[in-house]
Parts: sequence; structure tokens; C-alpha cells
Amino acid sequence: MELLGHRRAADHAAALQHGDPQTGAGQIGRAGQAVVATADQQHVAGRRAHAAQIRDGLYSLWLACIHSCRSWDTPREAPGHADPQRKIQRSVNTRSVPSRGARRWLAGRAGVGARLLTALGAAALVVLLTVSQVTAPLDAALFDALAAGRVRPADARVVVIAIDADSERQLGPWPWPRRELAALVDRLSAAGTRAVGLQLLLAQPSLFDPQGDALLAEAIARNGAVVLPVVPDLPPAPQPATALLPAGELIQAAAGLGHVDVEVDRDGIARRLPLRAGLGSARWPAFASALAALAGRDARTPAATSPANAAPPAAWPAQAHWVRSQTVLLPYPDAQTRIAHVSAAGVLDGRVGADALAGRVALVGRPDAPTERLRAPGGRTLPALDVQANALARLLEGNAIWPMPVGAQALLSIMLVTLPLLLLGLPGLRRLWAPMVVAVGVTALLCWALLLAGAWFPPMPALLVLAVGLAAGGVRAWRRVRQRGLTDPQTGLANRAGFDLRLEQAVRRARRRRAPLSLLLVEIRPGASSAQDSGELAAAVAGALRLRAQGPHDLAARVDAGRFAALLGGAQAHVAALVATALQADLEGRPGRAGPATAGQPLRMGLASLQAEDLQGADLLLRATRDLVAVREPFAR
Repeated sequence: MELLGHRRAADHAAALQHGDPQTGAGQIGRAGQAVVATADQQHVAGRRAHAAQIRDGLYSLWLACIHSCRSWDTPREAPGHADPQRKIQRSVNTRSVPSRGARRWLAGRAGVGARLLTALGAAALVVLLTVSQVTAPLDAALFDALAAGRVRPADARVVVIAIDADSERQLGPWPWPRRELAALVDRLSAAGTRAVGLQLLLAQPSLFDPQGDALLAEAIARNGAVVLPVVPDLPPAPQPATALLPAGELIQAAAGLGHVDVEVDRDGIARRLPLRAGLGSARWPAFASALAALAGRDARTPAATSPANAAPPAAWPAQAHWVRSQTVLLPYPDAQTRIAHVSAAGVLDGRVGADALAGRVALVGRPDAPTERLRAPGGRTLPALDVQANALARLLEGNAIWPMPVGAQALLSIMLVTLPLLLLGLPGLRRLWAPMVVAVGVTALLCWALLLAGAWFPPMPALLVLAVGLAAGGVRAWRRVRQRGLTDPQTGLANRAGFDLRLEQAVRRARRRRAPLSLLLVEIRPGASSAQDSGELAAAVAGALRLRAQGPHDLAARVDAGRFAALLGGAQAHVAALVATALQADLEGRPGRAGPATAGQPLRMGLASLQAEDLQGADLLLRATRDLVAVREPFAR
């Protein structure tokens, strides 16, 4: 092998051979095993050759034992057809090579470990997203969009009796005398309504018309299917919660009580209805739920059963909390769909006939109350009366949606995000994106199927984790394609494009940090050998460069068909010369042991170190190329 024209490299190699402490002893760890026999060291070389023969014999005996014991895994090679890559591996790296079965087993274990770690990371992320409710607004918006398709255009079983502006013009401003409400209840009873809900605050007895309270209680009792509201008062903590109940005389006459509490989500939309709630315990059913239960009966029961729902205020805990349970989600129809409204004045004066009320559940209330408006999907605000009417319609349809518990959400989400790892490798699913897309489709279909079945599974945590996986897979595929474009397909080293990119980066880094940088070029000189021998020699050079350039900032590259490069980050000129000497020993062999470069294709080298005048990587490459071309004498052996 020849080092072209670089006298300093030859001097350093000679210093290594003669034991110069400044250039040799202090750099053995960087250069590796760089022992080259010279003419005046034949006695030392002879002993080393003898030891090498003994070592090679023991190594061959060990390989023979391994091959005989594992003949099922490593097939025997035919004489004269030895694998050149195996010869190259033995000449470059004398460490024992695991068998093919062992390599498969190790690769399988590595693949299983990687999948397990990925599954654990995905599971932890999806549990964190589920428990923290970070994606709750997205899930709520998706629920509103999907659940709206399950809502019927209008439920004819519900009618709202509105104490509106027209009614107040005819009968006076609110509050009305209780005898007017009694007449309204009697009109609804005569029209054949199935149940009546008075969503009116009737907590105090009438001071100016005590007989009106008695008339209203009698009308409620005659109807037998009237539900009165329990209005919760939920001040900010730490103030205790309270509840406003109707007057005691009205409670005794009513068929039941129901709370009008509607839970508001973090986005401000009232889409959750607790089917039971109360102070200290969930003692009262929801107002809409109580009406739906009465509407589903064939016959009306006596009003004497109603006091069971109401405990006297004196029995409530002094610091009671408002407790909710059995919460369901309420779909909302679009803005054009509205439950039928009729004027209370029209019912009282007969303008609204019995045919518009018969067989329906009537809700009586004030839709224009300024303090009783709630947000609905789509940016709308609805009166609390309309929200209760919508809840009643959904309960009568059986269209209330049960939200999945958090534990079940997390478990199902874990199964969905780990599904791609289980499917990966199946026929048609060998690319990572394919099982990811399948998992996304399964998540969407499962969410829709559960919604049709009356349950809501928030899919956004699982979809977000799968999207992260898809993005990571896309980035990995892009980097793989980019790396493939920067890699020589024959040797696996960096190609010219990859070398130029890394060279410029290395020069900038070295100049910024004032660190040394060296470039070693190796060229296969044209000879009479066959193309197969040239390919074997190129593979040998690539393996030797890969073995010697293992630093964190080193790079082995194939810059063209017959030229290779080793970029040695942090290496000064004498260190690079030691690396060149070791590379020579790897390729040209040692006394008694031939190397892959002894078959008629000599090699030559060029060496250059970064100088102050080198502003770009091209400057360093140019000086190394000049050194390669200007060789005049063989490299010291």
C-alpha cells in the first residue's frame, strides 16, 4: 500500500515502529492495533507469525465444532465456493461471529423488546390523556356532531306550555295568581295530557291569595301526574349547597318531585343530565326522568306516593354537598328542529284545542326568564325550559347516551393503541402505516357502533396516540429514504452526497470548537484482477474503514467506485497516520497471514489535516486528493 506524497504521515508511521513516545505510545488507543513488521524485526515477526498460526488453528477447530453441532442452522459451503464476505470478515475482525440461528434469535428478541417498549409508552400516553381529560373538548365536539344524527326531527309526545310575552299581556306580568295556574292544570287534565311538569318556582305560599294555593293543590291532585321541580342553589365553595322545594301543600298533592339540575361541561355546554341528584345523597330523580316515568304508565297512581321523595329541610345535613349520579349525555337537534310550543294564554282561553295536547307530556314554564338560559351545541343559547324539554324527548325516545367510565375508556384505548403492534408483520401489514390505518378505522367504527348502542366512547385519546404513531412512522420512513439516498448500496457506507454533507458539517464544527480534524483517502488502483475480486476488495476496504472509524464524529464513506474516505473527527495528523498504519495492516496483512489487498490490486492513501486556511470541506478534500496523487514512494512497512 502506498501513502501518496505525505512525508509527515510516513514519519509518524516510522515513529510508531521505533516507539516514539510522542507520536506512538500516547495514541495506541485511537489507532487500534497498529503493529507492522519491518526488516530489522524479523525475529519478532516470526514469533508473532507462529502465535498467529496457533491461534488460527484453534479458531478453525472451534469453528469446526460449532458447525458440526449446528449443521441444521449453518449449511456447509461447497469446496471452492467460500463466501468472500466471510473471508473479509475474518481478515478484518478476528472476533467470533454468532451463527445465523443466534443472530435470528437475537434479532427476534430485540424486535419483541422494541414492540413491548413501544406498547408501554403508547399505553402510558393514552392513559394520561384519558385521565387528564385533555382531549375532552374535542371529544365533546365529536359527540355533538355524531349524536345529532340520532335525534328525531321533532318528538310529538312533548309540548311546551309557554308563559310567554303574549300570555303576560293577557293575564298580567309574572307571578300569576295561583288560581290561574290551577285553571291551567285543569285545562291540561281535560285535554288528556299524559303528564304535566310545572317548571315554576313555587317555594313560598301565596301571601295575597291563600285560597289560590289550595285550588292549585286540588288541581294537581285531580290530575294525578304532575311533577314539581327541585331547584338546586350551588354557590361557589366553600359555601354549602341548598335546594329550593315547592310549598309543602303542593308537595303533598304532586305525583313526584324532580331536580332540574343540568351539568355543564368545561366548554360551557349543558349536555349532561344526572338522572338522580340531591343534597348529601342522590335522592331525587331528574325532572325529565320523573315525567318520562309517569308518561310511560298505563294508569295514574294516587298522589300520596309523592312525599317519599322529599325529606324535610330540617333533616338535611348542615354542610351538605350536591351529589350527582347516573349521568347521561343528551344529544341536541339542529337549530331548525324545535319541540312544539303553545301559549299558556291560548290553552286557558281555548284557542289551543284538546287535539294539540291529548296524549302528550306538557311542560309549563317561562322560556323568557332572563336568568335561566343555557348554552347548547352550535353556539346557541336555550331557555332552561327548552333544555328540559329536549331531555324529556330524548328519554322518551330512549336516546340518552351513557358515557363510558374512565377505567373502561382507558382499557379500551390501550387495546386500540397496541393493536398495530399486534397486527404488524401479518400479510399485507408489514409496513408500519398499514396497521396504524387499520387501528384508526377500528377506533372510528367502534366509537360509532357504541354510540348506536347507547354508549359513548371518547376516541380522541386513542386517535391522538395513533396519529403520533403515524407521524413518527412517516418521519422514520422519510429519514430512511433520505438515508438510503446518502448510502452506498454495495458497501453500506455513506456515498458521495452523504460524505459531502458530513464533511461540511465536520469542518464547521471543528472550526467552531477549534478541534482537530483529519481526512484519510484510500484508493484501489486499477489492476488485472476480475470484477469479482474488485468487489471483494471494495467490501474489505469498507469493512476495515468501518472498523477503524468508530468515533462519535467519524465517518466512513465511498466517494466513488474505487475511492474511499475516512473522516476522523478530533484526530490530529499523527493520530490519522496511526489509523492509516492500522488500516494497512488490516488490508495488506501481516507476516504469515495474507490480507485481501495482496491479490494484485495495490492500494494507496492520501492524508490531510484541517488547517487554518481551510474554510470549507472542499479545501480539506482537495489537499487530501493532492496528497493521494502526489505519492512517490510506498508507505513504510
